[in-house]
Amino acid sequence: MNEETENRVKLALDLMARNGWGIERASKQAKTTRRTVKRYADKQGIDLKTQVGKAIKVIRKPEEKIEDFLTLIHNGNSATASAKQLKTTVKTMSKKTYKGIPIIEKRGNFWECNFVPVYEYEIVYYGELLSFDGKIQGRGVLSGPDANKPKNKKNQDEEYADIWWQLDVSMFSTLPPEQVAKAYQKEVMNAITKKFLRVNVKNASLSRKFKQNADVLDDMKDKRRDKSEKVTVLENITKRYDIHFDEPTGNIDEDFDFSNTIDFVPVGKYVDKKKKRAKGKFQLFYLRKGNAQGYGPIDVRIDYRLL
Repeated sequence: MNEETENRVKLALDLMARNGWGIERASKQAKTTRRTVKRYADKQGIDLKTQVGKAIKVIRKPEEKIEDFLTLIHNGNSATASAKQLKTTVKTMSKKTYKGIPIIEKRGNFWECNFVPVYEYEIVYYGELLSFDGKIQGRGVLSGPDANKPKNKKNQDEEYADIWWQLDVSMFSTLPPEQVAKAYQKEVMNAITKKFLRVNVKNASLSRKFKQNADVLDDMKDKRRDKSEKVTVLENITKRYDIHFDEPTGNIDEDFDFSNTIDFVPVGKYVDKKKKRAKGKFQLFYLRKGNAQGYGPIDVRIDYRLL
């Protein structure tokens, strides 16, 4: 099994154990197959519970449930609800320690978690480019990191290019993997809008070219750009007027090693600085059959809050 497939299987198994999902739902979310997950689990000695008419689920021992238990509590579940979801009890989990510290303690009438889970993620965001009148640029069939994979070769066109933007981001978060990409979509859009859609690049010849189109000139007048010689960074790159971004799709990078990217920090040592800054690599892609071209990468900084 190659590394890419193994990472997807690990994510599927985590979703099954932590969320109580069946193998079908978890495999689909992780972009792998039921058969691949089951084969990996058998080889690794991971116990998958099978009952006729019910979904296959992961069975873990109490000590193997500690990280899942801490994550569930951090995400707003009570200790009782978290234990129930993991098919164990609060009494059992209260006896467990992590890094030599009890994982939960009772304060007053409530059990409280002694750790904060912090993940390091690699996320891929991608989307279409739109013209000033909202039309998708390019063929609009393929986009994203899977577009040039062997499975999509037959869907590529020799003459008409598929065009998309893509941003690869490394960031920290306390959110679980199935939530993190969507949670930071707004921050990603703010960052690339600020970087690429400001009218701050002087290019008199390109500006004049835009104004030769009557519809474009009318739009420039509406936006009070008809007297300016400046264009946006994205216009300067693509040579197209008011080119902008469609809403993105976000996924965990398929090369992301899910098993080595979480750290549980004791509450007393955890400092939530709130504002964080992630690093991103922005690219434009133009894909024809057997011919993939790109522009970039360009560094982008994303300001966000640690959720």
